[in-house]
Amino acid sequence: MKEKLKKKFYATAIGSVPHTDEVAVCKNILKNYKEIPFWPQMPKRAFFENMYAQFLEGFPCAVIDEAKNKVWIDTSKDLLGEIEKTYQRILEEDCEYFSITKKAAAGFHAFLSLAENADLKNVSFLKGHITGPISFGLSVTDENKQSILYHPELSETLVKVLAIKAKYQIRRLKSVFSDVIIFIDEPYLVSIGSSVINIKTEDVTTKIREIVAAIHEEGALAGIHCCGNTDWSILLGLDLDILNFDAYNYPKSISLYPEAVKNFLNNGGVLAWGISPTSDAIKREKEDGLIERLKEGFGYLTKKGIKEGQILDSLMVTPSCGLGTMDIEEADRVLDLNIAVSNRLKEIYGR
Repeated sequence: MKEKLKKKFYATAIGSVPHTDEVAVCKNILKNYKEIPFWPQMPKRAFFENMYAQFLEGFPCAVIDEAKNKVWIDTSKDLLGEIEKTYQRILEEDCEYFSITKKAAAGFHAFLSLAENADLKNVSFLKGHITGPISFGLSVTDENKQSILYHPELSETLVKVLAIKAKYQIRRLKSVFSDVIIFIDEPYLVSIGSSVINIKTEDVTTKIREIVAAIHEEGALAGIHCCGNTDWSILLGLDLDILNFDAYNYPKSISLYPEAVKNFLNNGGVLAWGISPTSDAIKREKEDGLIERLKEGFGYLTKKGIKEGQILDSLMVTPSCGLGTMDIEEADRVLDLNIAVSNRLKEIYGR
């Protein structure tokens, strides 16, 4: 299935958008992102749609306070008992128990409904996304404001809950179309190795690997998105199909790990270049400038001995990050420009 990504210069997006009308935005996505449409996360529609609350349903002892826009895990409850019940549900593969409801993800349900009746003849994949275990574990806290990533029982539980929520997504998406990609969104990986994250590298890779394995078990492709700079060698060494990085702000970053990139590409991996900026830069950027920026990024890799042909054979384009904090007009420009770059690459390189 991964071969379907090769030599295509596909465009897709990270997931979050500033829109609040789920039907309208899903119609536009299916209309414009014909090859890899994605379901939209809409944090401005409701607090439930932020990237942490959205995947908290079914988590043991979870508290979601919509009035105060807060979520936490109340460990003062029967935590071990609730965890045991959760594990039983997971062992039974009760995906419906861990479903992502319409209240938490209106865009997901609108996307499924519209895609069922859409003309998908040009579609190669449907794309979903899940918050990664490191970012989720650092952002969600207990009642004492301690990140659950550092809570032994909860640290293990969060990985398993996120993994089965990824499985739930895949099964729902596959009911509409056979081939699916799930991106694991991990913004906090920018802090790996710093004093901000007190976690061993092997713990990071173990947690991400478990979710990647769950995605593969369901017959889907697994990608990861980190919107800043990080130690890419850590992620390139995982069993990922797609690595998505911010190529607009950090075009040189991936080239600092040439051997890891070579191995990743040699093993069939695909680099998704986040080339359309999700900052004020979108007001001035045009298609030609982004193409030149991409070529600059290619050059950093070719200087390290990676052949341009191999780069081009394994290339996707995305926005540099999610669009949830932007205004609608600018977000639409990002999405349109991203498609334009994809189409231009196909023209230039004849794919």
